[in-house]
Formats: sequence, structure tokens, C-alpha cells
Amino acid sequence: MRAQLAGLGLCIAISLPALAQITPAQTNLDPGAGRLEARNAKAAARELGTVTPEQALANALKRCEGLPAFYRSDCEARVRGGGQVSGSVLGGGLLKESVTTLPAATLEDEIRAIPPLRLPPSAR
Repeated sequence: MRAQLAGLGLCIAISLPALAQITPAQTNLDPGAGRLEARNAKAAARELGTVTPEQALANALKRCEGLPAFYRSDCEARVRGGGQVSGSVLGGGLLKESVTTLPAATLEDEIRAIPPLRLPPSAR
């Protein structure tokens, strides 16, 4: 009896990935377009090659450059692993927090330097 249940469990475990796959009839994507996209992705991965940790860090720090100075230091601290991390991927995501203490005058100057946000006109 145990052998039969084990065999049944094994069959179910093996067939589960097949249930999760989408068949071509369930998607609007042309199969030829899907193959072309996969071929292009493989070619791009070959051209890019491997990314060293130094290149990844430089890329992440470059993304912080577009931020106002007020936010840039926190961004760079998070990239370098500073601050506290809470939460989990299974729980819905990771929350990364870094705290920067600034003198009041510096904080006010930084806030004044941020341009106002302009919203598009209402579509009413």
C-alpha cells in the first residue's frame, strides 16, 4: 500500500509542472514570435557575457546618480548593503531601510532644491 501511494505521489509530483505550462492555444502570442524572442534573448546573453560583481556594483551606483543629492546618499548606502532589511520574499517582499541624519539647515536646503512635482491636467 505504501509503495502504491509513493508511486502515486511521484506521478503527481512529476505531472505538476506540466499543469502549470500554458499551451499555445491559451495565449495570443504567435509561436514564431516566441521562438524569435527566445533566440534574441539567448544572443543578447551571449554578447553580454558574464557580469563581474564590480560591474554590477558600478551599474547599481550609476542608477543612484540621477537622484537628487538628498536621496543619493541613501541609495548608495542601500546598494552597498547598509541599513536594515526586514521582510521576506515569500512574505511579499524585502523592505530595505537606511537612516541618514542631517542638520536641520542642510535638510531644509536639500528640500528646497527639489523641484515641485507637476501633474498632468485632469482628463475630465
